[in-house]
Amino acid sequence: MNILASVRGGFSKYLIVFLFMFIAGCFLGYVFELLYRRFFSAKKWVNPGFLKGPWLPLYGFGLVTMFLISALIADNLPSWPLYNPTGNLFANKTASGPSVYDLIPIAIIFVCLIALEFLAGLIFVKGFKVRLWDYTNLKGNILGIICPQFSLIWLAVDLLYYYAVNPYLYQAFTGMFDFIFGTGGGAEAVNVILIFLIGVVYGLFLLDLVASLNLFGKLKKLMNESEGYKNYERFREQSKGKLLLAKAELANKIPAKIKQAYEQGRKKKQQQTSRFNEWVRKMIFIDPNKSQNQDNYGQDGRPKKEE
Repeated sequence: MNILASVRGGFSKYLIVFLFMFIAGCFLGYVFELLYRRFFSAKKWVNPGFLKGPWLPLYGFGLVTMFLISALIADNLPSWPLYNPTGNLFANKTASGPSVYDLIPIAIIFVCLIALEFLAGLIFVKGFKVRLWDYTNLKGNILGIICPQFSLIWLAVDLLYYYAVNPYLYQAFTGMFDFIFGTGGGAEAVNVILIFLIGVVYGLFLLDLVASLNLFGKLKKLMNESEGYKNYERFREQSKGKLLLAKAELANKIPAKIKQAYEQGRKKKQQQTSRFNEWVRKMIFIDPNKSQNQDNYGQDGRPKKEE
């Protein structure tokens, strides 16, 4: 199937499938960012995006962009032996393994991903005074929005997508199209229901977008000043204190020899890794003694609005 030619021949149908792909990318990106901030970045559960719902449009645009770039190159350069493990990828029906020609779509996708990140970050920093991520303490950063260190992560995403996801995403894309717009066996009723559900999801998405753009600051201020939220914060602090006390009591019951052996092992491990970690920090951070500014979230788990 030549995706681009087919889209021109049935734009409305293909638009529905692309909308499904976009919202799927938004949700998967949200899950990835949520886990990353919980275990590696902010070290707590925070909402990684500007919206309140489980979606990050940056990843939705990224997924659709990678797919369309791959389709554009494969459909217009069918004689190039691009990576095609299934022998059924866009207009190319000849199976082929990795080749030097793959560097062209990989490079274009890589540049587009960085451009998307920069554009999205610039819109929120300059337009809404909200910094969803902050690279200001990383060497080589531009306005704290993009930096070489995290661009390497985008390169890894690019390679993973091109070699592990793209061929099978195309099959899923065509399968989804056939499923939604198939005929016979009561398929029409299923199609209508599925299209209706996609419409409902986008309705919620648009409502979330409107509310977040217009009410972000007001909702944050209202939550911080509400008595219910203050009671919740007091309860959370009391629970944290009780948990620390219980841990201390448990530690006092552990035999001294076991605690001493544990401390010795822990200190030895720290000594073995401290020099390497110090070298890495000097290579990556502008000021190694000042960690990357991850404290750009309020008590409500939402990104802070800059002055």
